[in-house]
Amino acid sequence: MPAFVTLKIKADGWTLLPFEFGAKKNFVISAKKDSANFSENLLNSIELNHWYNNKMNIIEITPKNISVNLLPKVEKRIPIKPLLNLEFKRGFGLASEIILEPDSISLRGPANEINLINEVETLPIELKKLDKSVEVFTELKSPKGFETNLHSVKIYLDIQRIINNTINDVQIIVENIPPNTEVILNPKTVNIILRGGIDYFSKYDNNDILAKIDYKEIISDTLGYLKPEIHLPKNLSLISVKPDIIKYIIKKY
Repeated sequence: MPAFVTLKIKADGWTLLPFEFGAKKNFVISAKKDSANFSENLLNSIELNHWYNNKMNIIEITPKNISVNLLPKVEKRIPIKPLLNLEFKRGFGLASEIILEPDSISLRGPANEINLINEVETLPIELKKLDKSVEVFTELKSPKGFETNLHSVKIYLDIQRIINNTINDVQIIVENIPPNTEVILNPKTVNIILRGGIDYFSKYDNNDILAKIDYKEIISDTLGYLKPEIHLPKNLSLISVKPDIIKYIIKKY
C-alpha cells in the first residue's frame, strides 16, 4: 500500500484553504471487508474523509486503486534502553545498575514487524559533573506505526564516591568433602581487593565475602593448584585476589 495519495481537486478557493495552511491530511479507507487482502478504488472511499465536502470535484486521484494486506495485531513487551552520556566528578561513578521505571514498554502492531523490534530507546540524555544520585524523566523514541500508552520513563542513577577496599585473611571454604577425607590448603586464606560505592561497604561485613573451592574441582584437577571462587555482596566488584592460586593436600582416613 502506498504511503501517500495525490489528489487533483477543483473547488472554490475558500474550500481549498485548509489544504494550503492546515495540517497534513490523511486519506481514510474502509477496512471492513470479507477478506484481509483486498483491492480498493479510492474514489469509493472519498466520503469517509472528514476534509471532503460535496463542493469539491475530484478530478484525479493517484493511485486510483490500491491493494491492501491486513496483518493481525499482536502485543509484545519490549525492554527500554536508556541513551545516556554521563560525566562524573573525580572519584565518583555509578555504584549500582541503572534503574528504569518501567523497564519495558508494551507495543501493539503487525506481527511481522513487531518481532523485528528488540528494544526501544529513550531520547539522549547528557549529564555532567555528577557527584550524587539523581532521578531524571525522559521521553521514549516509540517506533512509528505501533500502539502504546507509555511515552516517558523515569531513570534512577545511583551515584556514589567509588573506593577500593582490601579485605584481609578471608577463609577459604572447601565444599562437598566426602566422609573420612581431609583437605589441607596452602594458604588457608586470601586477601581480596574490592571496588564499589562507599555506602555499600558500610552495609556489609567480612562474613558476607566468601572464598570457596569445591571438592569436585580438586579431584578433577591435573595441575596441583586451584583458584578459589569468590562470592561477593551485590554492587561490589572484584579487583584482585592474592594469592590467586591455592595448593592442596588430600588426606583420607
